[in-house]
Amino acid sequence: MSTNKVLLVEDNSDDEFLALRTLKKMGFSNVLVARDGREAISMLMGEEPAGSSAQIEPPEFLLLDLRLPKLDGLEVLRKLRSNGSTKDVPVYVLTSSEDPHDKEVCKQLGVVAFLPKPLTVDSFKSVLVSSVG
Repeated sequence: MSTNKVLLVEDNSDDEFLALRTLKKMGFSNVLVARDGREAISMLMGEEPAGSSAQIEPPEFLLLDLRLPKLDGLEVLRKLRSNGSTKDVPVYVLTSSEDPHDKEVCKQLGVVAFLPKPLTVDSFKSVLVSSVG
């Protein structure tokens, strides 16, 4: 089992449940969850909002929803890539969207792959196993 941290950034409780279940089946037991973009940035960089959870070490990888409250996924990506401690963290986007603009921006920001919602072991294996661990 992987002991490295994984950060899941997802605001939908059903998608969060399915992603956590899939990650557990894949052997990832140390999964942290942020439920909006600001919380993710706070966890990763110690920024915004005051009184939120403590900053964490960069995770092994990030699973990121693009449609998030408070700070959308594309802005989270931009902030990650502009920060020295998080610029190289592999990011996988969880999405139900086929928006070509979003995909293009994500590619420019170094997203490893897109994973369709809901996350399943098969879809996860198809892109993750070859690029992580």
